[in-house]
Amino acid sequence: MDQGRLRVLVVDDDPTVRRACRDFLAERTDVELVAEVADGDLAEEAYERARPDVVLMDLQMVRMSGIEATRVLCRRWPRACVVAMTTFASRDHVVAALRAGASGYLVKGLSGPQLVAALHQAVAGDMPLSSVVRRELVSTVVAESTPAQPARSSTNRQLTDREVELVNWIAHGLTNRQVAARMNLSEGSVKQYVARVADKLDASSRTQVLVRTIQLGLVDVSQLPVPGDHDA
Repeated sequence: MDQGRLRVLVVDDDPTVRRACRDFLAERTDVELVAEVADGDLAEEAYERARPDVVLMDLQMVRMSGIEATRVLCRRWPRACVVAMTTFASRDHVVAALRAGASGYLVKGLSGPQLVAALHQAVAGDMPLSSVVRRELVSTVVAESTPAQPARSSTNRQLTDREVELVNWIAHGLTNRQVAARMNLSEGSVKQYVARVADKLDASSRTQVLVRTIQLGLVDVSQLPVPGDHDA
């Protein structure tokens, strides 16, 4: 990434959407559209060629869905940053995209500046989620959790009070910068905390950290989601 300028790959089968992204990103100095393709089955080749910092991925496409394309990219490039964006925020779409490896999930209709801010958040290691998306994710995790799961597992006991505080702020949708301000830390320290918690929870992404902490009873789900103050 050149001086904070994000290199973006757009994968969307709607030419109007691609044109809108092209026109908007052309006016920005902090982002650059390096490639665009019209279906998920073209995403892997485009990613290999362009090596973008972030992929903006539509989910519903004809030949290969965005969910499958996300899975392909994240399997081959585990550090790939993919942000799903679609008109649908159904529980099935949300959970499938995040489990495939998406770093964030946005509902179409965001303004251009909001979209770019979300892309920057994803690349910085934050997890941009629209409030409705966070609600669906939390609801699904709670529904799938069984009473047999211990609220205080051996993994849970490995987390310090400070780490538990961190995961609660993450669950509430705060960015690394916002967490740093709440906990009187630097953003770098927050990233180190997140990496340490992920290692303890055997989680490979920020999304998995959120899921595991809810399953382990570390997060009070009755307090989620926080209203749109922290939305991307």
